[in-house]
Amino acid sequence: MNAPETPTVVVVDDDEAIRYALQKKLTRFGLKIVSLDKAEDALFLLKNPESAVDLVVTDIKLRKMDGIELLRHINILERPVPVLIITGQGNIEDAIRALRYGARDFIRKPFDINEVASIVRRILRSEQEKQLASAFGKYIRSERRSYVIPVDPGVIDVMSYELTRNLMPFGLCNYTASENVALALQEAISNAMFHGNLEIDSAVRAERGIKGFNEEIEARRTDERYRDRTVRIQYDLNPEYVEYVIEDDGPGFNYNALPDPRDQQNFFKDSGRGILIIRIHMDEISWSERGNAIRMRKYRIDAKSAQH
Repeated sequence: MNAPETPTVVVVDDDEAIRYALQKKLTRFGLKIVSLDKAEDALFLLKNPESAVDLVVTDIKLRKMDGIELLRHINILERPVPVLIITGQGNIEDAIRALRYGARDFIRKPFDINEVASIVRRILRSEQEKQLASAFGKYIRSERRSYVIPVDPGVIDVMSYELTRNLMPFGLCNYTASENVALALQEAISNAMFHGNLEIDSAVRAERGIKGFNEEIEARRTDERYRDRTVRIQYDLNPEYVEYVIEDDGPGFNYNALPDPRDQQNFFKDSGRGILIIRIHMDEISWSERGNAIRMRKYRIDAKSAQH
């Protein structure tokens, strides 16, 4: 069994070149990589009580069992493992289904290997934080909190965990739905920080990649025009629903003018991607008139029905 400080990542893709590229990059971060070309082999490994797998990275399109079917099998295991989906430019429906079935995130081919590594490390860090935390959610009857946070990318994952860690023990939803809400929160907080407070256009990421996007974030965080801006978060958990209101200090935006990400031509664009993820995973969303605050609500669901 692997030591806790050496997470194991299973990479499933029938393209040997992609598996090699991911293995080469991820091993640099001290991760153990298991490279497989079939989903069936991955599922066999996950069912082995002697194995210790921390994350599965899988392509959707595989020869026999596809990535979505693998994802569904993983979700019904006694100990579900987070899944990161790789998808091509083609099928929108498959990517949306993967998110609905609990994929932690998706990346598209051709991908930026640095972005993949960043997402993998974020997911693993989130899982480690959950294992270290004590779950007292079953004792909660209701909970309300408010936060004011600076523009700091390192806070996003911590906040999404903190704002969802009680959902499952409280009985509002199951593991998969809780992870989906956390993903929606990550997108909403990121949007508030980077697009709202720092006023960075999505075109920066499209033109300069994740490295250029992160460089722009760091440059603007120290710019006197933006550095003192904050993100305010209101959180309300009760027996009927959980609600989040996330507000930034930016100028706002015309949310009605967002391109429809469900359109084949828009789905894989960075612009509007976060809004699509939020729409998929939350039951209700609305914006303030100025467009600088979003309200998101998830209603109580039956834990078993959420798996189907």
